[in-house]
Order: sequence, then structure tokens, then C-alpha cells
Amino acid sequence: MAVVEQEVPPTAPAAVPPEPGELLGEPVGIELTNVVRVHRMGEVAVTALRGVSLSIAPGEFIAIMGPSGCGKSTLLSLLGGLDRPTQGTIVAGGRKLNEMRDRQLADYRLQHVGTIFQSFNLIPTMSALDNVALPMTLGGIPAAQRRERGRRLLEKVGLKDRVNFRPTRLSGGEQQRVSVARALANRPGLILADEPTGNLDEEAGQGVLDLIKEMHGLGGTVVMVTHDPEVAAVANRIVRMRNGNIVEDPGGRKVPEKPMQPKEHVRRLAWLESARMGATSVRRRKLRTTLSSAGVAIGIAAMAIIVSFSTGVQDSLTNAFAVTGQLNQVSVGENGFGLSDPTKHQPLDAAALARMAALPHVKDAYGNLEIQGTLGGGQSDLSNVYLTSFTPLAETPQALSKFLAAGRFPSSDTANEVLISGDTATKLGFTPSTAVGHKVTFHGQFPGIYLPGSGLQPAKNSLPLEMTIVGVLSSAGNIGTGGAYFISAPYTTATGYWEQMAKANQWTADEFSNITLVAETPGSVDAVAKEVKNLGYQATTSSDFLKGFSQFITILGIGLSGLAAIALIVACLGIANTMYTAVLERTREIGIMKALGARSADVRGMFMSEAGMIGLIGGAVGLGLAALVGVVGNIVVNNLAAGQGIPLDLSVFRITWWLAVGALALATLFSALSGFFPALRASRLDPVAALRYE
Repeated sequence: MAVVEQEVPPTAPAAVPPEPGELLGEPVGIELTNVVRVHRMGEVAVTALRGVSLSIAPGEFIAIMGPSGCGKSTLLSLLGGLDRPTQGTIVAGGRKLNEMRDRQLADYRLQHVGTIFQSFNLIPTMSALDNVALPMTLGGIPAAQRRERGRRLLEKVGLKDRVNFRPTRLSGGEQQRVSVARALANRPGLILADEPTGNLDEEAGQGVLDLIKEMHGLGGTVVMVTHDPEVAAVANRIVRMRNGNIVEDPGGRKVPEKPMQPKEHVRRLAWLESARMGATSVRRRKLRTTLSSAGVAIGIAAMAIIVSFSTGVQDSLTNAFAVTGQLNQVSVGENGFGLSDPTKHQPLDAAALARMAALPHVKDAYGNLEIQGTLGGGQSDLSNVYLTSFTPLAETPQALSKFLAAGRFPSSDTANEVLISGDTATKLGFTPSTAVGHKVTFHGQFPGIYLPGSGLQPAKNSLPLEMTIVGVLSSAGNIGTGGAYFISAPYTTATGYWEQMAKANQWTADEFSNITLVAETPGSVDAVAKEVKNLGYQATTSSDFLKGFSQFITILGIGLSGLAAIALIVACLGIANTMYTAVLERTREIGIMKALGARSADVRGMFMSEAGMIGLIGGAVGLGLAALVGVVGNIVVNNLAAGQGIPLDLSVFRITWWLAVGALALATLFSALSGFFPALRASRLDPVAALRYE
């Protein structure tokens, strides 16, 4: 902390305080006038001070003596800005403490007051160095500077080799020396010592007294409370109290009216430092942190798995449509009215195909036909075989070759070649590799999909279509089901065969079961679909399916996320309970921090940071669990897909960067909010009462 160091003018020739130096700042003079302090406990009022007036000049060393309960400690708390008078005025360094706001009193304690407690009041979870550096931490001093000064102060009090020891590993005298070093951290001008030797043996007590005398010798104002006359004798002036009154005071030098010079700038605990202190507290309480963060981890893991599944499934479907070239396609089918009312039938024939191909934004158009018949050329002939038209090669994505178990695609749209399914190859007595190159002959019998009992008669003139097997599709291609087998002929070959069969058998059925229109761009798909609907046909796009599926997944995800949210809320309630317990456990620690100059906002920020850190840890663990589940789930799904002959990447669990950031932010925010009310309670604790808490 930066300090404006200036020489204090002497008030009397016999006592010229030395310049403030490395250890101390400008000495503080104090003037109390008719100070009354009444403590109220419910309806009971206890008067601790009864109109006390006292003057303490800058650089003076006074000892306050008196029996227990006479008001000594209350007076010391008022001098240190820890408490407020019920009546009267207290002027310290030219400023009225009784008129200051809480923030100003905290700044006063932090900048100008160093307190040495009878019970040491060191934070047991911190090392000696961290305890000494704590006031500097609250003052926003950079870490390197405060650690360097902390080491020098500990060396000054003879604890150079104990910097990393925690208080539990130090003797009483060593702990009080740490307390002395801490009191000097921010170069105070006022040293308050409350029974500094009360808990020490004679040798350790003398060592502490020597340090206090040295502080006075350097020009600091020292006010010491003690029961011991021998200890009080080291002071220049002894004030005696009884029943809340000063009964003996030899008087001292007059307090100068000139106010003390303020320090350059009141630096304060930065939010990053507050977060670091919260993280340190979390690290010191491993079991509590583990239990508290486990609930958050479960809630975040569940939510992340649900969201990653929703995202992954939709992305996988979109990628599948993109690989198969369906994102730009509009599927045209018979309007539902035509199925129930033949007079409203809209034909799906060559004329309809030509008309749709001429629509705006249509790049290409082709029909999809089926002919039911028989297939020969293997070890046995097959019935219930469906010849389908293969997509025109110009519209066939090369990525579809992944679906080939053996062979290749047809060489042209007019070639007498055929693709057969794996089931068909097996029925013909071939394996996928041995089937390639064999010739087969198809005889058509019925147009379209034949339904038994429909009354349709088989073709009287069943024309043969001889083709060479050039490829075998995996079972994920045209899969035969219900005893049906599928083969696929090049587009022109299939449509030409249909025309021959239709002419030879006077077929009146529509040539195509549906028509596929290829839009110029994905953005023009909806426009093409609208034009098709205007013609009276039914139009379906991949985006329609994706939207419907997305809505289903979203609704499912919301329902499941609700359960995960309940788990997260329960976890946050657990954090709130944990933080309330922490406030009770650390009430004395909070009192120490406030006595050293911590503002209420500093305490609140530290506890909220601690709660947020618990959430961050839980969120990170939950995210890790979700990632592990996602990796295992993707491996299982892709293995199942490969077993079914689907060669696509079906990563149905995808944890994106925004999901990771959102999950961590959500866990941290929820946890921090859970710690808000416990943190608020901690920040409102009275420092005097908190210091007495056991």
C-alpha cells in the first residue's frame, strides 16, 4: 500500500517522534469526549462506558488498567473503529469515528490501526506468512510485494524460519509474534494491544513487550490494555478504569488539532484476489468441497448429456441428409385427396415430371419407380423382387459409395447394369464379392408396389431385362423386408423398361411412386416446395422432417432437463446449507478479517467466490462425466450402426464449446447465488461479537 510519508511536527521539545519509517506510518492522536457505550441484549441494557473522556497524543504510549468488566476492552474496540459509541465523540487523526460509515471505518482500521490480541486471533488454516500478509491482501497489495514484506516482518520478530508454519505448529509466544508482525503489515500509526502478554509465559511475554516498546520508540501511538502492573509500567502513562469510568489519569500531551494526512489511495481487495481466497478456502476443506460439488456434478452431467444428445442427434441427421444429398431435395407425392377421391388424382408421370422440372429454382428432377417381378440367374429364382430406379448419376453423391459392400455404381444411366442388396445376393447363392460380374434377368409382373388381394393381375407380356451385377449394397442400403428383395437399375434403363412394360401390358398406373426435385440451393428448397403445393401435390423436404424431429427432441430434452434441474437445485440447496455451516464455523475468522479492515463487501465476495468455486469444480467434474458418457455412447452407437451396415459417423453425443462454457457458467452462477444469503449473513456479523465467538 502506498503511503505518503511526512515528518510529524513536535508538540513538545521533550518528545519529538521519529519519522515514520518502514514499520509504521504517521502516528495517530485520539480525543474521546463524554463517550457512552450501552450494550443491548433484548430488553436488557448494560452500560460499558459512562461518559469517558480521554486524550491520547500522537506517539504516546499509554496503558489502561482495571478489573475485568470495567470497560477496558470496549474502549479499545471504540479506539480501533470496531464499535460505535452510543453517545459522545471519538476523534482519531482529526476525523470523527462516530460519524463515519462502515466502509470508512473499515478503511480506518486497514490503513491506520494495528491490533495485537490476547488470544492471538490467527487464522488456523493459514501459514504464518499468509496471516501476516492478510491485511495487505485486503488492501489490494500485489502478491509479490506482500509476500516480500511479510517475510521481512516475520524476520523482524524473530520468525524467519517459521514463515510456512501454521499457528497450530507454533508456541504461544511465536503466535503472538506473528500477531505483532501482522499488526505492522500496512504501516499503521496506532497500535492497540489487548492483554498482549496475558496468555504467555514470562520470557515470551517480555519478548512481545520489547517489540511493542520498539514500535513506540519508532514513533507509533500505542494503547495497551493489561491487568499486570509490571507490564503497564513500560508505558509512559497509566490510565485506570472502574465501572465504566476513568478513575485515574495523570494526563498527557495535548492532541494537535491538525488532522493526520490521508494515505495516497485506499486500495481494496480485487475481485480476482477475492476469488483466489475463495479457492484457497475450498482447497483447505477438501471433504466438504467434494461432498458439496458432487451434487452439482450430477446435475450438470445430466443436463450436459441431455443437451449433447439433442445436439448430436440433430447434427448426425443433418450430416446424413447432407451426405446423401437430400438437403436440396423436395419429395413430391400424391395429394391425400387423390387417394380417397380418384377425381382429384394428380398424376405422377413423365408429363408431371417435365412440368415440375420447369418450375423456378429447380436444377434437376427425376422420378422414382418400382416394378414387382421375379429375378433369375442365381442358384434359384427369386419372386417378390422389386426393381427400383437408381438416382441419376449426376445427382448421386460420391459419399454414397460408403454403402457399397462390394463393386461399384453403374457406369451410366443407360447401362444394363444392376445393384442388388446383400440379402438378394445371399438368396441368389452369392457372397457380395462373388456376386459382382454375374448376369441376372428380371421379369416384371406388377406396376408399383403389389398388395396381395388388390385384384391386380400379373402382366401377360412379362418382358425380360438382362443386367450385369456391378455392385452389392450393404444391408443399410435398399433393405429387403417381409420376404421382399430389392434391386436397382440405372435411371434411364429402369424408366425405359417401364415404358416397354406399360406399352406391352396397357398399364394405366402412374409411372412414378414419387418425384424428386433438386433445388438450386438449400435456401430455395422452401420456395420449390411452395410451387409444388400450388400445383396440388404434396411436397416434403428434409427440413420438414428435421424440424419435426427437432421439436420432438426439444420437448423430450426439456422434460429430462427438468429432472436434471431439480437435481441441480437440490445440490445448490446443499451448497447453501454448507455455506451457512461455514459461516458458523468461521465466525471468529470473519471477525478477525473485519478487525483487520475487511469491508462487508470483501467478506461477502469471499464467501460467494467460495460457493461459486464449489460450483465450478462440480461443473467441471460433471462436464467430464458427460464427456466420458458421450465418448462411450458414440462408440456403442457407431459399432451398432456398423453392425447394421451403416457406414456413417453417428456421433449422437456432441459436447460443443458453447455447451461446455454454458455448463460451467451455469454451475458457477447457481452455486454463487446459493451462497449469497450465507455470504450476506457473514458480511453483516458484528466484528466484536464475532471475535468473541467460540
